[in-house]
Amino acid sequence: MNKTKYWIGIILFIVSYFATAILVPMIPSTSDGVVDYMIHSIIEVAIYIVFLLAFGLKKSLRFNLKSLGEGIVVGGAFTAWTVFNIVFYMIKGIREYGTPLMGTKNIIIFSIAITIGAGMGEEFLTRGVFFNFIRSAIGNTKAGIITAMTIPSIAFGLIHLNNLVGGGDPTPIYTQVIYAIGIGFFFNALYVRCGNIWVCSILHAVFDLSLMLYFCIFRNTGLSGIGSTVAEWLGYDALILKGIAITVVSVAIGLFLIRDSKLQKCIERYENE
Repeated sequence: MNKTKYWIGIILFIVSYFATAILVPMIPSTSDGVVDYMIHSIIEVAIYIVFLLAFGLKKSLRFNLKSLGEGIVVGGAFTAWTVFNIVFYMIKGIREYGTPLMGTKNIIIFSIAITIGAGMGEEFLTRGVFFNFIRSAIGNTKAGIITAMTIPSIAFGLIHLNNLVGGGDPTPIYTQVIYAIGIGFFFNALYVRCGNIWVCSILHAVFDLSLMLYFCIFRNTGLSGIGSTVAEWLGYDALILKGIAITVVSVAIGLFLIRDSKLQKCIERYENE
């Protein structure tokens, strides 16, 4: 394995990422924030895929039904949390609003935008590019894999600072950053175990939509007011402490998923690729 090329790839990708962050918002707006978000996300996902293919990491994009099912089972705690959210907020929304205030067409567009932007965009960025490049640059050892899990997890949390745009109370956004680091670590552990990035993409998208079902779709607020959504979801008291608690639990579950007896098999899989 030529580790140097992956270090070069990391540098090139970081430069490309910030260049994209500057240039993409310059694309003419459609006057629909959700559509703009979807268009920007499609461009970003395309760039991530190009990097993976250019550096010989096309296997990281593979889709396999067997490992998809295994991943959903292995990530059972998160899967159960997501299902609970869907049922709870569906019942809550129906009781309070009857039917969603957001129109059917907009619900479809909104769901596609979240799937591409969060499910694919954030996962292909942090798990797809960052994790695989760092792992390949450091090596397939326990220390290398844990390092490759930790750095993208921090990056995953920090990219949510974008939600500070628009002002308002920053505390819910800081809380989101904190718990996203923990959930990101869990997703990295899940990715290591199942080797299928689509598991993380699907669970991520469905989880986000499960929370937005009531707060954004039934209320028809769209992507506005993410901070207030986080605050109302977790309750307005002790937000930072709740964010830390989610992170601690998520990291603990992630470490359990990659315990030595399981991690060794994952290392062997990487070595055979």
